[in-house]
Amino acid sequence: MTKQALTGDEKLVISRIAEMLPGNKRLQLMADMENAIAEARDDDGSRVVFQIIGYQRPPYKGQHSFGIAGKLSDKDGTELWLDLYADENDRLLELEIIRPGPGRILGPDWSSLVLF
Repeated sequence: MTKQALTGDEKLVISRIAEMLPGNKRLQLMADMENAIAEARDDDGSRVVFQIIGYQRPPYKGQHSFGIAGKLSDKDGTELWLDLYADENDRLLELEIIRPGPGRILGPDWSSLVLF
């Protein structure tokens, strides 16, 4: 897969989640977003992995959610679930969108995003 600059939608999600985090975590996530490139791991965009320029990731020992999930609508009205993950150092790692029903993700309606 090709690495590229973050899309406007990816930046929207990350910045909205960052706004809900406490001080230092918010600042670090925003800095990571500004220095990240993205790599879609699935053709439908359901999993995007981020690489932070200048940051050496530790050996993989798992990931964890930033603790703020979301839901939004797919193009056909199906509800999608969204979560943003960090590595063990609380640095931006991965965005995942799940379509719990059958079929592939068609095209998320980002204007319908609700975070909780």
